[in-house]
Formats: sequence, structure tokens, C-alpha cells
Amino acid sequence: MSSDPFAPPPPPAFPVPRHPWHSEQTQYRVKVQPFSRLPEEVTVQKISFDRDFDAYHRAYENGQSSCFPRRRRPDPSKPVDPECQERAQRRAKTRVRLHVTELAPEALVTFTTRETMPLEALLSCWQHFTRLLRHNGIEYEYVAVPERHPSNPDHLHLHVAYRGETNFSMLRRLWHIALEARHGRRVSAILRGADSPGNIDVQKVKSRDQIRKIRKIARYISKYITKDLISEFNQKRYWPSKGIDLQSARVYWLDSLNAVDAIKEACILVGQWDHEIGMPGQNLFNPSDRVCWFAVDPDRTPPPF
Repeated sequence: MSSDPFAPPPPPAFPVPRHPWHSEQTQYRVKVQPFSRLPEEVTVQKISFDRDFDAYHRAYENGQSSCFPRRRRPDPSKPVDPECQERAQRRAKTRVRLHVTELAPEALVTFTTRETMPLEALLSCWQHFTRLLRHNGIEYEYVAVPERHPSNPDHLHLHVAYRGETNFSMLRRLWHIALEARHGRRVSAILRGADSPGNIDVQKVKSRDQIRKIRKIARYISKYITKDLISEFNQKRYWPSKGIDLQSARVYWLDSLNAVDAIKEACILVGQWDHEIGMPGQNLFNPSDRVCWFAVDPDRTPPPF
């Protein structure tokens, strides 16, 4: 049991809507995503049961025994549904952002190659590089996302958010060893000029404090999850290191039946409502009418009531 008297109650083992879904077809829930090193994120979502209601009604009218057809394995010869592709992109971007936030990276770097190679070859070189890191006793936790070069779509490079040792001379040497090993060549030092098979470019991320820097890196690297990455690379959308243990989000259904009341109820639930001014104690991000979220800012957190 939590020792914090103002902490929100633990969610039920199987959270269910507060209202019957067939009478209130639009309801709200809040997801609280905890992190090991950073304050939690809170997401208020509008959940529509219109599709379920229509399916049950249609099954009843047609005398069907099941409301939803059995899912079949997708036909690879058919074009991908753009709506499904967009949903997959949103899910992948969110997963990458959450994994990077849990990682709490110290830096953002780009691993480049002089040679144009397919994704499988790039992944093989990356795996060789990480094995070399472990062999040399270097602690290196990361989330890597491949991206096409803007002027040459066939050329891939890697954006990597990482925490660990920052001896870039050592990292470049091991990266060159991994790239040259693909052709059976053995090197022991950093290759320069025209002989260099690739490089590691450090991306400067400016921010007022470490928490904002981590969140900025997480947003920055998640934007590289593009639609063509989803459709062509399938499951190889990003490569996280082992040991990034993203905790499960806590889910609470809300009593409120409109967005304004739902946001207030969610903020009160997690202790982020400023009762003196009657407003949330955080800056809210509201990208659409179905979702609103904020990352808890310790500097702006009001005292709980």
C-alpha cells in the first residue's frame, strides 16, 4: 500500500466503464503512465461504443450468433488500409516515445554509413556493434530508429537515444569495426576521410533542465516513425535494448460524460488540479477531440487537497 496519503487509489484489476455502454455510448477514461526516473504522464481519452452498439444491434436484427466476424490473417497481396496504417503509426510512435522516456537518455546521436545497405544489413551491423560494446564492458542502453536519408530514400541511417558511456572515440572505433566486418575486413582503429565507412553525429538538444531534455529527445526520435517505415519494415520499426522495463499504465474510468468535466475529474484524481484558481495545474496538450494528455511537471504541481 502506498505511503503517500494523496496518491490516487490503485485501479481495479479489471477496470470497466462507470455507465452502461449501451445507454451512454461515449464515456471517458484516464491512463496514468508511470516511469522509473521521470514524473508520470496522464492521458484522458474519449471512448466511443458506437461500433459495439451497431454491431450488437445488427447481429440481433440478422439473427447472428456472433457480433463480430472472426479475424483472418491479412492478405499480403492486398493494399494496406490507410486507416489501419495510420493507427499502426500512432501506436508505434507512442511506444517509441514511452520507451525513450523510460530510458531517460543522456544524448541523441545519429549512426551513419557511407555504403547504402538494406535494413537487414544495417540491423546486422548494429547487432555486431552492440556485441562489441558488451565485449568491451561498456554499459549502453538505447532505443534506435531507422530512417531514410532525405535526399536518397535507399540510404538508411539510425537515430539512437541512449544512456551510458559517452567516449565517442571508442564508439566510432567499434562502429567502424562492425561496418567493416560485414565485408570480412578487420580494423582496429578509427578510419578517416575517404576510408571511413560511417560516422556518429551528436545531436545537440537544448533544454532548461534534464526532465525537459529527456522528453524533448523522446518526441524528437518518435517523429521518425513514418508511414513507409510502418508498411515496409513491418515489425522492425524500432530496436530497444534489453532491460528497458516500461511499467503498465494504470487505467481509471471516469464518471464524467463530457470532455471538460472529464479533464477536471482526471486532474483531481492524480492531484493535478489547482483548487485556488479552478484550473489544471499543468499545461494540457489536446491534439484532437478524443484525447488530452499532460506530463506532470514537478515545478508546477499544486499541493493536493
